[in-house]
Amino acid sequence: MKHILNDLSNEEKNSIREQHTGGMTVMTESFSKLLNAKLGDAKPLVSEAEEDDADVVVNVDDVSSEDMKCFRDASTEEAKAVGLNHGGKYKVKKRGCMTKTKYKGPKTKYRSTNW
Repeated sequence: MKHILNDLSNEEKNSIREQHTGGMTVMTESFSKLLNAKLGDAKPLVSEAEEDDADVVVNVDDVSSEDMKCFRDASTEEAKAVGLNHGGKYKVKKRGCMTKTKYKGPKTKYRSTNW
């Protein structure tokens, strides 16, 4: 590149030098905000997988009316298998159905059959 600069006048060389003497500035505001954020203010980079509440057995009185479509009646065998045979009516949450409320309770136990 030296041969290109030889053909330039001193004024042109000086103007090129002035453009490059300022140095480089690095913008660090975003990194600084992330680094100095208070605990809880920083957004998580990886989302945690929520525990699936499919096949949860709950009392029929605990299910909201808007979520009832995501439940089926539990058999007495299913209620006994999870220890909920107290004379109440129970529902089992269907797989893949989204509800507004996260339901907690024992999950139905399925027996595997080997053919």
